[in-house]
Amino acid sequence: MEPITFKVKKYQTPSDFSASFSLQLVGSLPVHSLTTMSMLPWIVAEIRTLSTKSSKEEPSVSQIRLYVSPAGLRCEPDTGKIQQWDPLICSSLFEYKPQHVHKLIHNSHDPSYFACLIKDGAANQQSICYVFKADDQTQ
Repeated sequence: MEPITFKVKKYQTPSDFSASFSLQLVGSLPVHSLTTMSMLPWIVAEIRTLSTKSSKEEPSVSQIRLYVSPAGLRCEPDTGKIQQWDPLICSSLFEYKPQHVHKLIHNSHDPSYFACLIKDGAANQQSICYVFKADDQTQ
């Protein structure tokens, strides 16, 4: 007698959904956790200024891949298609749970830049503002 077997299709649940974006990490800056939305454009401008000053000495803008899912936000260096992924070399630059993403800002005058404010879970009352640049403004 043959055993009964079933093939079950696994449908993608909303928690499995993940999107990835190829971006440039312009820079980051630690800020106080009580930073308001009206302060963010000034902070983003400061990060962009610091990145252009340091780019004259050494390139500070790095190509990254940003993974967004309901489980978290993860940023990894984008090694490109020519290099094979190596767990000993490739590590996350940062990884946060979605509830740590506190604020998002998008500049309507320069749509290729956007920033996010991440609240650190530590008791030091600090947040980190990351500024990204997309090659494709529709991202």
